[in-house]
Amino acid sequence: MNTVRFSKRESILLAAKRIFLLHGYAGASMEAIAEAAPVSKATLYSHFEGKQDLFAAVISLQCEALLNTLAKAQTEVRDPVAALTAIARAFVDLVYSEEAVTLYRVIIGEQQLFPELGARVYRTGPEPVLRKLSAYLEDLSAQKVLAIPDVGVSARLFLGMLKGDEHFRCLLGQKEGLSEDEKTSLVGAAVDLFLRGHGYADSPARV
Repeated sequence: MNTVRFSKRESILLAAKRIFLLHGYAGASMEAIAEAAPVSKATLYSHFEGKQDLFAAVISLQCEALLNTLAKAQTEVRDPVAALTAIARAFVDLVYSEEAVTLYRVIIGEQQLFPELGARVYRTGPEPVLRKLSAYLEDLSAQKVLAIPDVGVSARLFLGMLKGDEHFRCLLGQKEGLSEDEKTSLVGAAVDLFLRGHGYADSPARV
């Protein structure tokens, strides 16, 4: 039987995610996280300055697969349909996951008590995603594959199309994620509309 071995940092992050999901940000203690890891408090603080730092690292870990997909996409300038579809699918898989929705609720719920938390989370999660997506769109624009006047605006619009009302319903508990068919339909529609809106002539027509 193969046993997966984690570094101490990975063990701490996995334990922290479980504690944050169970107890929220205010209800989670560094002591409980150290016990769940399990590591000493000294080891915990040798890796993370405090709870905000640890929570931001958990969000960064959640975004890791999406950031890897974005990094790969930057080599796919000649095939924006495949690249944007991969990016969109990775984004949808992330933001509609049960863990991500719960963590999103935690961030919103704790914002008034911990105003710096939102800014810290944004810098470690959404901001790097937008930066990498904007860089890829800049490449597409520079090579005349797409006509994009403002890559920052277009990057936000692209990700915004993948959330909107459906994601809001999930946050409100009115819907439990998306089915595979719903994800495929949403991704296809967003990619097609985005490409058409930026002058990509080879965007496949939707039935």
